[in-house]
Amino acid sequence: MMVLYGLRIFCHLSRFRRSIRLSALLLFGLLGVSASAESSRDDVKGMWASPGSIFQITEQAGRLQGEIIVIKDAVYTGEEDPERAGMVRRDDNNPEESLRQRTLVGIDMFSDYQYQGGQWQGSIYDPESGNTYQSKMKLKKGNLEIRGYIGMPMFGRTAVFRPVSSCETFITELLAQIDQQASCSAD
Repeated sequence: MMVLYGLRIFCHLSRFRRSIRLSALLLFGLLGVSASAESSRDDVKGMWASPGSIFQITEQAGRLQGEIIVIKDAVYTGEEDPERAGMVRRDDNNPEESLRQRTLVGIDMFSDYQYQGGQWQGSIYDPESGNTYQSKMKLKKGNLEIRGYIGMPMFGRTAVFRPVSSCETFITELLAQIDQQASCSAD
């Protein structure tokens, strides 16, 4: 009988130790997540590129801004629109008629972007379609992934952007359009 009583106490102590270890692991894990989340908060800031554009992310009053710096075909060609040949591209697809005359370069694509739950979330404007989508962003393997969606993230699309500092060929070509070749000088 005494042996059974001793086993019960041992089991309770063993469970107690496991729960303390589990609690400690969870606490340290949460502290680690919080520390890594804080360090990644600023990692999205800077210049990012797709094959057709470069934009810059900055923070103003706790909200992100994503300004288009350069686009590949910043000027209309005669083939696509003979009446506008040589003119700077405008925000033609914007649902607000008053905004259709603004140039694409300089547009802030982000709205209501705030840091919540360890990631940046808000809305992103797509000048190609004229649509605004809910979105979230994260860094993955040094690249910026922005997922735009309607309703739920599973109903969306992810765009991947490279850091301008990677100086890939398409990035140096885009930077040359705005006389920023020095940003990608060889080491």
